[in-house]
Amino acid sequence: MGPQPQQAIAASEADGAAAFPMLAVPAPWQSFPERFEWAAENGFALTYAPNPDAPHLIPQHVGPFVRSGVPVRYHGFFPGCEIGDQNALSAERAVSIHKHAMEAICGHGEPVITFHIGLDPGIPIDPDRAMENLGRLVEYGKRLGITVCIENLRRGVSSHPEVIRRWAETTGSGITFDIGHASGSERVLRGELSLDEFADSFGAHLMEVHFYEKETDRHYPPRDMVLLGPLADRLLGTSCRWWTIELLDGTEALDTRALVLNYLSKGV
Repeated sequence: MGPQPQQAIAASEADGAAAFPMLAVPAPWQSFPERFEWAAENGFALTYAPNPDAPHLIPQHVGPFVRSGVPVRYHGFFPGCEIGDQNALSAERAVSIHKHAMEAICGHGEPVITFHIGLDPGIPIDPDRAMENLGRLVEYGKRLGITVCIENLRRGVSSHPEVIRRWAETTGSGITFDIGHASGSERVLRGELSLDEFADSFGAHLMEVHFYEKETDRHYPPRDMVLLGPLADRLLGTSCRWWTIELLDGTEALDTRALVLNYLSKGV
């Protein structure tokens, strides 16, 4: 095995230092096994995105890593499967797909999964149906012992933090704060909201962070901590301790982790 930064984080916590976050990288099902092995060898946790059409692959993909002590959580990235679809039949099919994914992750890693509303801009959203079906997934998750989170997106109904907060308050879901989506949202770009205000609006519902600087044609890493440093300080004041460095490029992920750990270590 390669370097294990998470062990250093655990040691810092044992010494009474500020509780550092668990740092993960995305692990899409298509990237198995190379991406998974690389992440484990470099001391990352995994945020696994399962195949919505093949949830039976979940134990095969994540099982060996969970058994070896690698922390795993889940990212329900299911384009085209919209629980808030104006088409009732399509929305019901999407709910079923989301439920099957939750059933498949039971007993494999940490029981936390992030879902989306409005992921496909071409699918019209019924806001009432979206909230109702999110609530159904939250309740189903509770029966399975799984926490369901909802993620803010760059565009559409899920780009508004007030909407995400209302959904969380109404349904009991957690929130996954995607920093790159927030920084590229219209309201932040227009100066109506700061990233700090975006994060603060989620309050105690915040359970995960997607940590990178911006999204345009792809996700871009920070070059320094000028923008994200103060936000990192703010996030450390919450109970959220799972940060996914949402970068697929290995070098960018390693460089971003080095920036984050160096910055946080100076504050200890």
